[in-house]
Amino acid sequence: MPEPVDLAKLDPATLAKHLANPEGVVGIAVTAGLNKTNATLYAAAVAKLAVQEQERILEIGFGNGHEINRLLSCAPSLVYTGIDVSETMVAEATLRNTAPIAKGQVTLRHASSSALPFSSGSFDKALALNTVYFWENPIVDFTEIRRVLRDGGRLVLGAIAPWSTKNRAHFRYGFQFYDAEQLTTLCTHAGFGAVAIDILNDQTVSVSGETITRDYLIVVAE
Repeated sequence: MPEPVDLAKLDPATLAKHLANPEGVVGIAVTAGLNKTNATLYAAAVAKLAVQEQERILEIGFGNGHEINRLLSCAPSLVYTGIDVSETMVAEATLRNTAPIAKGQVTLRHASSSALPFSSGSFDKALALNTVYFWENPIVDFTEIRRVLRDGGRLVLGAIAPWSTKNRAHFRYGFQFYDAEQLTTLCTHAGFGAVAIDILNDQTVSVSGETITRDYLIVVAE
């Protein structure tokens, strides 16, 4: 059995690397920490998603799949598809969700939001939490998400507000943060007709175990 990973001892660059694309035992440990850190954000975003029975849901960046069951419980007949850039996370999430995968209700794929492997109009709604920071050319990703949504489909996107990133050293490595105006512009340029953004204030626990207060921007685009 591998030695436990002490996340508090990870240098900022290494932590950032595994937040962007978790790999191996370190990536698994980092993502397990995120289950607690992101719990409030995930619950708030799912409420905004307003899932209905039999809807086709796309999640971008499902991590270890810890929250998939929460989404399924909102509407037991929904059909869930998830993509993640991390092969480690696809494997972890697959192990965690064997039953709904076997039923054909859940499909997990290794893919990027910049080139979604789905036909246009494949989904009713899409969810993307804490992933936009890593999109090299975000207008491409937003446009791809809009393409695979049906007319009138909804995107819910959650991201840390730029003013909440101070004094977090790992955010200097590979992260790009966006304010509400920038996110609105990206959505409208991608073809979304209506965009609303709320602020969620959360006191949570960081991956390394610190108690932190953080604001999130929650985008609803249709």
